[in-house]
Amino acid sequence: MLTRSCAAALLVALCTSVAFGATPGTGTAVPVFKVVPSMNGVVDASWNGAAKLTLDMDFSYRRPAAETTTVYVGQESGYLDVAFVAAQKEALTQTQETNGSSVQNDDYVAVFLSPNGVHGFSYGFYANPRGARFQTSSENTAFSPQWTAASVKSPAGYSVTMRIPLGVIRSGGSKTWRVQFLRYVVATNSLDVWTYSALESSATDPTFFGVLSDVGAQERVSARPQPRIQPYLLGEAASQSVGGSTSRIGVDASIPFAPTDSFVASLHPDYSNVEVDQQTIAPTAFARQYSEVRPFFTQMAPFFDEWFSCNNCPNPLYTPAIPTFAQGYAVEGSQGALTYAAFDALGDNRSDDAQAVNYASENEQQSVSLNLQRVGVTAPGLVDDVTTLDTGYLDQTSHLAAYFNLGADRGTLVTDPQEANYFEGGPLYVAPTTIAGINYQRVGAQFDPVDAYVSQTNIEGYEAFAKRIFNFSAQDMLHDIYALTFFTQYDNDEKQLAQTIGLAQVNVDFRNLMTVHLFTTDERLITPSGEFLPFTANGFAVGYRMGYANINGSSSTTNTPSYISYTAGPYYHGKLDAWTYLTTLPLIHHLTLSLETDEDRYDTVYPGEQGTTQWLERASLDWQLNRYAQFDIGVRRIIGGNLPNSFQELSLASPSVCFGNPYYPGCMVHAGNVSLAFHFLAARNEFYVVYGNPNDLSTYPALFVKWIRYIGAEKGT
Repeated sequence: MLTRSCAAALLVALCTSVAFGATPGTGTAVPVFKVVPSMNGVVDASWNGAAKLTLDMDFSYRRPAAETTTVYVGQESGYLDVAFVAAQKEALTQTQETNGSSVQNDDYVAVFLSPNGVHGFSYGFYANPRGARFQTSSENTAFSPQWTAASVKSPAGYSVTMRIPLGVIRSGGSKTWRVQFLRYVVATNSLDVWTYSALESSATDPTFFGVLSDVGAQERVSARPQPRIQPYLLGEAASQSVGGSTSRIGVDASIPFAPTDSFVASLHPDYSNVEVDQQTIAPTAFARQYSEVRPFFTQMAPFFDEWFSCNNCPNPLYTPAIPTFAQGYAVEGSQGALTYAAFDALGDNRSDDAQAVNYASENEQQSVSLNLQRVGVTAPGLVDDVTTLDTGYLDQTSHLAAYFNLGADRGTLVTDPQEANYFEGGPLYVAPTTIAGINYQRVGAQFDPVDAYVSQTNIEGYEAFAKRIFNFSAQDMLHDIYALTFFTQYDNDEKQLAQTIGLAQVNVDFRNLMTVHLFTTDERLITPSGEFLPFTANGFAVGYRMGYANINGSSSTTNTPSYISYTAGPYYHGKLDAWTYLTTLPLIHHLTLSLETDEDRYDTVYPGEQGTTQWLERASLDWQLNRYAQFDIGVRRIIGGNLPNSFQELSLASPSVCFGNPYYPGCMVHAGNVSLAFHFLAARNEFYVVYGNPNDLSTYPALFVKWIRYIGAEKGT
């Protein structure tokens, strides 16, 4: 429904560096248990002596919590023990059985830990009413250590016990940690918190967390984390049409040389990408982005592309653009307000290297960040080097901020250095329920680094946006109304209009989990042939269990959403009508069926072009066997012509073009794809069994079996 430019604008809430909060206080000492308390979800007499806290404020609606949540905290034998007792009169939302990120789409309780305050790494541990768990960390996007969570439901609500090993947390030996406790209820969109301030816009910003003292004080927990070595074996049974059967072996490793610093290496890494989602045919004017799953880069990801703020951002380091390499070496870490990383990925006659240094200083009055980064590529006949500087400042009290980003691309492909620069900057107003800003941006015609993702080059102009969320009382039929307006106008280097966008959107969320989205977008972009064409999207979406909007514009969807959406308007040389119908249904315990159908119709009377309709039909079955194992089947069929976009000329069904790239706009598609995947992760072993490739147009006739063994530290630690 939104272009990438607009979607990026919705994220201007300064999620990496800017946040708000409340004075954390002097700290609560964490008692030491003589024996391990009950860890079966029941909070009984064994928890006597724990520090007792309450979650008194609803962060979502800026008012006292409607229901009681009590938290118990203690420690023993190198573990942090946490228990939640949550009163809840609403029906529990608890669909996720297997450990994983979908826990965040259920009701949940969570603890966030920041051992070194606003500096260093931060960690989050979640559990839903079924006891399924998930965890996050700023040190590694694949953070997956083993820890325990259990739950018990009762007529009054539910309780959860957690046992978190201190050894998986890079504390640097700190005994005084900033901590936040949370509890989320899907039915009411309530997010109850331990510490709160009327200024804060993020409940997980460590600047204003509460404080726990004496963490690990009674134990001899090593300040330096364990090294991690993870060899893998991959077997591929495939038909000769795709290269035949093969096998691979490789290893990834992380060797700490200081409490918060590590050496990272990868030898013969796997690029099979067995953890990917089915494609969609949703219309877009821009190229698609893909997620990185290679361990070498998931550990590097938190250190790069660290903007204070940005709109329509070029990603100077887009690691999926780095092809399969033979070996990689890196260092990463943090020292107080500084974080840093550097890597070199060595392939066949090619080297991709990058370095970053980030400085962030935050307190209750202000926030400042400075990020310097370089990315280089060296290959036969090719040298590319891009340097970026991103910085910004926020006054926490007035909510006023300003930022600027600079970039310069140099190398073989750059013939005019003045056209290979990037700049963006402007003022912002960032309050808990209101965000507004205006910025100037210029992306030169030759600013297109080899290892980057740049949605548009050769643009210069202004963007302005404002968004507001209106919250209603707990008794009202309406939960909230989210409103957004956005405008941009860019010229190219010939002073011609290159892009304009005028957007307005309203999301209305009701108490019964119904949601209505209304939007209108008048977008026009210049194509490679120099035409200034529309890519307009006007329409609506009506859904159930889609989740509620937040100030960033995104929705925290549930695991079982259903919705209908419609988009229409002038598009390329004609007009577009696009429908999407999706529902996700729980069938029986642990089994969920998702069904989707999309219809995109492009009508044109332009000479030489032909109107076309493309259909997507998709079904997937998700079987959550237990906490550690999950099995999925995906079936998809795409029929019809690919829609035009703004960065590739319409093919008009040229056989040579379509054979080389069946996704090319104008090419006709009639293809089906079947894929199956089994995943198991527990203790020191991780297994994948995958048939096919869900990102391919047609079924990929190959069976992959992958085993990863974690020696020393656990996955992502």
